Order: sequence, then C-alpha cells, then structure tokens
Amino acid sequence: MNTYKYLLLAATLGLSAQVQAAPGCTAANLNGSYVLYQNSVALANLHTGRCEITVLNGVVGGSCAFTTTQSGVITPGFAGPVSGTATMNTDCSAVAQLDFSPAPDVTVQSFFDLQFTPDKQSFIGQWTNNFGLLGTSAGTRFSPFLPSTPAQ
Repeated sequence: MNTYKYLLLAATLGLSAQVQAAPGCTAANLNGSYVLYQNSVALANLHTGRCEITVLNGVVGGSCAFTTTQSGVITPGFAGPVSGTATMNTDCSAVAQLDFSPAPDVTVQSFFDLQFTPDKQSFIGQWTNNFGLLGTSAGTRFSPFLPSTPAQ
C-alpha cells in the first residue's frame, strides 16, 4: 500500500512540475501583425476604432480609422498612421502606447493595458489617453498577406 502512495505522490509532483513549467511569454511573442478594435466609454467623446498594426521588437506601426457618435449620428473621424511602442511581460500581459496626430500640433497618446490568451493569438484590455478618455480594446493576430477588410 505504501508503494502506491509513493507512486501517487511522485505522479502528483511530476504533474505539478509540468504545469508550472508551462511556457510564459517573451518579447518575441509580441512580434507580428494584429487587427485591434477599441471603443471609448467616455460620454464626452464616444467613438470606435479599428487598427491594423505590426509589432517588431517593441516598435509599433500601422494605421487606424475611427468613427464618432454625436446625438446618435455616426460619422467618420481620424483615419491615418499610428506609431508607438509595446512590451510583453512573462505573464502574457502587455502594455502599448499608440500615438497619432488628428490635427496639426495635436498628438493623441493612447496607453493600452492588455492581456493575451495562453496561445498568444488574441488579447483583451483597456486603454486611456492623454485627454482623459478611457475605453476597451480587443484584437487578434492576422496575416497581412491574406485578404482582409482594411481600416477605413
């Protein structure tokens, strides 16, 4: 009977070690192309956005298109290039900053706090910007070589 207890204990410890040894995230896991969607939850500036970005060694580049909602009317907003930085933590959380200039001498800096799924293929999170707005964001990897709906 003691032999079975030792085998059970050894198997349990082995399984525990395997679970703990699951690979975490590295900076290289962040490299790739993403489509991300965001929305503002601030009543002062309700809007949604769709971006296509590429991350390479912490440098972000791409384009975004936003729509605004005023009095129930949806209208196109800023559409153009974005740039910034991003880092991945070992727990698969990530932070990013995306900057864009919707008008001369105006720069919007958005700060993203994201959590990737265990397979590192998609994320969900929140953002704030330097104008005090906040919102949510979600996204997934995509291949820029396959057909997709462009940000517009």
